[in-house]
Amino acid sequence: MTNNEWMLVSMAKKGDAHAFARLYETYYSDLYRFAVCLMKSTAAAEDAVSSAVLKAYENLPGLRKNDSFRSWLFQITANECRSMQKNQSVYLEDADWSEPGALESGYEASEVEEILSLLTEEERLIITLSVFAGYSSREIAGVVHKREGSVRSIKSRAFARLRNTIIK
Repeated sequence: MTNNEWMLVSMAKKGDAHAFARLYETYYSDLYRFAVCLMKSTAAAEDAVSSAVLKAYENLPGLRKNDSFRSWLFQITANECRSMQKNQSVYLEDADWSEPGALESGYEASEVEEILSLLTEEERLIITLSVFAGYSSREIAGVVHKREGSVRSIKSRAFARLRNTIIK
């Protein structure tokens, strides 16, 4: 986290809506890509991110460490995606992987969707945070509430399983 981001979090915790808006601008595209991968729907992803950001804003004064803001925001987004998936069947359409910026990889949309469907929810969350949001194992550990070594093991096993499945 940069010094500027740390200051923005401090200001936002004290009620500065402009500071929070700047933080939102900083993290929106990563949150959106992350939510698209989890929700498999651009509309659902937008709803999940909007809801998560609102919850984050409302609960920001309770954030203990400014340095945890990024992982805290992703955890709220992941929880919101899970909640929406459990409570609503309205978002069952396929993801619009062709939307600019939604996914940046060398795979076709159908291939990415098929690959992600081979993973458990936990593996999908960890791989998505790693590959699409660029988070380190330490940052992911903070989001999923696991030890850093556990995150690396889960990620390694998931990638190995995907390699074996894709190569066959």
